[in-house]
Amino acid sequence: DTNTYQSQANELSQQLWGIANELRGNMDASEFKNYILGVIFYRYLSERTEMYMNELLENDGITYEEAFTDEEFRPVVEEWSLSKLGYVMKPKNLFMELIRKIDKFEDDADKFSVEDFEKAISDLVGSTMGHESNKAFDGLFDDMRLQDSRLGNTVSERTDLISRVMMRINNINFNLQDSQFDILGTAYMLLIGLFASDAGKKAGEFFTPVGPSKLCATLAALGLDEAKTVGDCTCGSASMLLEVQKHLTTGRVGHFYGQELNATTYNLARMNMIMHGV
Repeated sequence: DTNTYQSQANELSQQLWGIANELRGNMDASEFKNYILGVIFYRYLSERTEMYMNELLENDGITYEEAFTDEEFRPVVEEWSLSKLGYVMKPKNLFMELIRKIDKFEDDADKFSVEDFEKAISDLVGSTMGHESNKAFDGLFDDMRLQDSRLGNTVSERTDLISRVMMRINNINFNLQDSQFDILGTAYMLLIGLFASDAGKKAGEFFTPVGPSKLCATLAALGLDEAKTVGDCTCGSASMLLEVQKHLTTGRVGHFYGQELNATTYNLARMNMIMHGV
């Protein structure tokens, strides 16, 4: 439904611009997206963990937190997470738990700090070490520099700014099971679109509008049930690669090949792929 999609996209665009305004004046506009998209991606990984664990433990009468603290259950839960999701996110590092520490902390010791978020990201990436998924996650959050002095000169100032961004992202209705509206992919598209002209002045980057992107993908996939390979030598955030997959009747792709010169955009492409199950 094009009208519904456009309405939801417009609403999301306004929300994302509001988040960008939290960072206005601190850094160049093109760098806003690194933090916004990084937090969105982290929230996605967290909610994906919760959905998977709730489904797995539904008949065991035990919560993910309880399973993780049980010495016998924990290795099994970690193995499940690594085999299915490719990473392990500890219950204490779930996005909703970090939000609780921002909004409803019990005492000063329980209060959120930007260092908690740094540790959570480190734990997440560290959980992939020695596993195949490490190739996908290694360096993925490098552009979200939580120690950057432009976020604030002190830990307290940086905590305050990142907390506001996280709270705003928490208020966006991300329905991961809504197949009609790819809100996460759309958030990427909108932010890259909002800041592409600014970023392009320095990096020579260009953003392909949705219309031409869909047209190219439709023509490339015309009459095909599946594709052995799909490639894009200037893949950007990988949206066109993923668009081709949507237009294959089976949605099956043997291998995706993407080439991207800009390291930041390359990381966004990897995030986008992971968020779409690739």
